[in-house]
Amino acid sequence: MTKHHTATANFAGTLPWIFVITAMYFLSFFARSILSPLLVPMEIDFSSSHAQTAGLMFFLSLGFGSALALAGIVSSRVRHRNVLVLAIATLGLSLLLLGQAQNIGVARLAFFIFGIGSGLYLPSGMATLASVADNRYWGRAIAIHELAPNIAFILAPVIVEAALGVVDWRGILTTMGLACFFGCALFLKFGRGGDEYGSAPSTETLPLIIRQPAFWAIMVLIGLGVGLESGPYSLTPLFLVSEKGMSPSEANHLLSTSRLITPLMALLGGWLADRVRIPTLLIATIMGSALSLAGMGFLEGTGLSASIMVQASMPALMFPAVFKSVTVIFGVKEQSLILSLTMPVAIFVALGIIPTFLGWCGDLGHFDYGFAGVGFLTLFTLGALPFLHQTNPLPPAARVAKPL
Repeated sequence: MTKHHTATANFAGTLPWIFVITAMYFLSFFARSILSPLLVPMEIDFSSSHAQTAGLMFFLSLGFGSALALAGIVSSRVRHRNVLVLAIATLGLSLLLLGQAQNIGVARLAFFIFGIGSGLYLPSGMATLASVADNRYWGRAIAIHELAPNIAFILAPVIVEAALGVVDWRGILTTMGLACFFGCALFLKFGRGGDEYGSAPSTETLPLIIRQPAFWAIMVLIGLGVGLESGPYSLTPLFLVSEKGMSPSEANHLLSTSRLITPLMALLGGWLADRVRIPTLLIATIMGSALSLAGMGFLEGTGLSASIMVQASMPALMFPAVFKSVTVIFGVKEQSLILSLTMPVAIFVALGIIPTFLGWCGDLGHFDYGFAGVGFLTLFTLGALPFLHQTNPLPPAARVAKPL
């Protein structure tokens, strides 16, 4: 992907287009975020177990991974901006289907289609962002982009709680589906960037990429970030209601309140990614994630609330560093290809295995052990950090990556 900038190369001049792309990301992530607080009424309506309800996220991860595996091929034939629109439209379609689902089987299909839309967005969304953001301010551009999921995490539980007083969960999903189609129309009219095509995997580049230890390290770290951001969030309402004795309303308010600090953490993460060594930042966020997950499992009252808040903050700090490491090691040109190759397995573990594992623990009456176990496993990802200093393997100009 050739990087084209808007007419003004300064950061302020590119902000409007960064905000438009961020708005699309917010739309996609808000749609995903409302699924978590709606799992409680869905479970009641479908008469499903904790494991079956949590397993819906497994089907989302299958769709997500499948779309990501094909994202490089799709974007090599369709411009990134059009892939972005296709992704949001697919989300809208899946939400309309889920709003009409009468059983868990149809819900699984809807979650799978939703995953396809989410998977198509990320590589092309990041590539579209890269096409309007100056390299000098890439960390800051990512930080603004990452405001979208963090604000969505705050608003989703509160808006769902308020909306459930007016309509049922099906009405909420139908309205959100229609909003996705409206957002697509607005982006086609007002959006900038993403006019380039992506790079499809080839017999020349693919073997060179997968032989790089940095490629596998990026896969682990992206999987960790997505897993810590979405996995615990998806099951926290069920956990708080079933094991902590909270009402759905109390659980949703705590979930929303715990995310209030995350937009600031996303901005701080972008600022730190431009000024602090990436491994140092990643070590701090990995350790913080592990400790806070253990706290979610075993603490009560104020300690539990603080642990949920810290756990929510760590991925917000982590993501700018992870995404910046992709551009430093492999270059912005190959970014969409690297993401489409690393994300399928990462997403399958993050959005499929983690929520399913937590749901299984919940059926056994031990959500607490589940959260603590995920925290313990998080520590093993520290082993990926030494592999982030690598040589760019892609032709024609192999280069030594700048120190992280």
